Amino acid sequence: MIGSQQHNASEANAPVESKAKSLFISVGDVSADLHAAKLIKTLKQKSPDLDIWGVGGVAMEAAGARILHNRENFAAIGLIEVIRYLPRLFEMRQDMLNQIVTKKPDALLLMDFGGFNVGFATLVRSKLKDVPIIYFISPQVWGSRPWRINAIAAAVSKMLVIFPFEESIYTKRGVKARFVGNPLTTKFQPEEQRISKEDFCQQHGLDPNRPIIGIFPGSRKQEIDGHSTVVLEAIDWLHHERPEIQFVVSKANQSMSDAFQLQVENHGFVGLLGSCLKTIGLEHNEALMTHSDILWTKSGTTTLEAALIGKPMLIFYRGSWISYFVFIIAKIVRYVGWPNLLSNEDLVPELLMLDCRAEQLVRYTRDWLDVPKLRKEISAKLKVLKGHLGEGEFTDNAAREVLEILNRND
Repeated sequence: MIGSQQHNASEANAPVESKAKSLFISVGDVSADLHAAKLIKTLKQKSPDLDIWGVGGVAMEAAGARILHNRENFAAIGLIEVIRYLPRLFEMRQDMLNQIVTKKPDALLLMDFGGFNVGFATLVRSKLKDVPIIYFISPQVWGSRPWRINAIAAAVSKMLVIFPFEESIYTKRGVKARFVGNPLTTKFQPEEQRISKEDFCQQHGLDPNRPIIGIFPGSRKQEIDGHSTVVLEAIDWLHHERPEIQFVVSKANQSMSDAFQLQVENHGFVGLLGSCLKTIGLEHNEALMTHSDILWTKSGTTTLEAALIGKPMLIFYRGSWISYFVFIIAKIVRYVGWPNLLSNEDLVPELLMLDCRAEQLVRYTRDWLDVPKLRKEISAKLKVLKGHLGEGEFTDNAAREVLEILNRND
């Protein structure tokens, strides 16, 4: 009897093994998948038993997450394009919700992709009142559809933002927020460690003594279809005027490469590929940005990357008129490109919709090639913008915030 009592007492005093924490992550595009993968690696280092699962891509899976749905199923842009995917999106969203309600993760981490994740946060909150919902990489509520901040305030536990001005936007509305740094500030090597222009040109059959224009037309088929004609017409125009110019198109992925090749063939510009136009893979983007004289780039994250390198650029965009009109009606900022947004001035041209024409690309390119001093002044202003985005690695700050929330109820 006494032995039995001692045994029971020993069991009662034994430490109870805590259940491994569970984190659900939702991302919708390539860049968020890559950022999530870096964050997952840091989280796993700090908390090896953490169970991470959700919606993502190959990068997240390689980092140790269990993928419920592949993020490629979200690959639609613009209002019209999204409508075609609605049945599939609704089906996936319902499955995600069912899995979350059933498995009850200790927290959710939603990354970027505001068109889906804001509504999904609201839906989860209606089913699970107490689960912490963390949002990393804020929807651009300050740029368009500002009313989304009301939904965020009602559903999200904490915002982890990548631009310092966003922190005050949320805290003023009663939403907990922290600026954790910007993923792009540590993406590129220091300038002195990058490949030299001579080596880069030798690798890709370019002449380092002739002008180079780097072109970033987008990563999705819809973007390539919308931009290729304008870009190819401008290349052909300038090639006849100034045959010394070399044009290099960045291939974001194989799908984009195939779509661009098809546009070249369909519009009769195959001859350009053998004379002045080359294509290179995504892995060479940093070198291309560094060693180009001017960049032509679709609006989006690439414009911020180019700004951090300090490269003068022409920003262009052409897409669905319905999507564009919705943007124009709802936006509360003047600019689309990140260099102009961060500097709050017309630092680089924005050629949108009707302005996205070959003659506009040609006109600005002529001006900038003929006035090197102007390019140098713009480059200096662009490099200053990096100081607005903080220093260090965002993953450390973000991981600490996530783990603090996960462990709060231990």
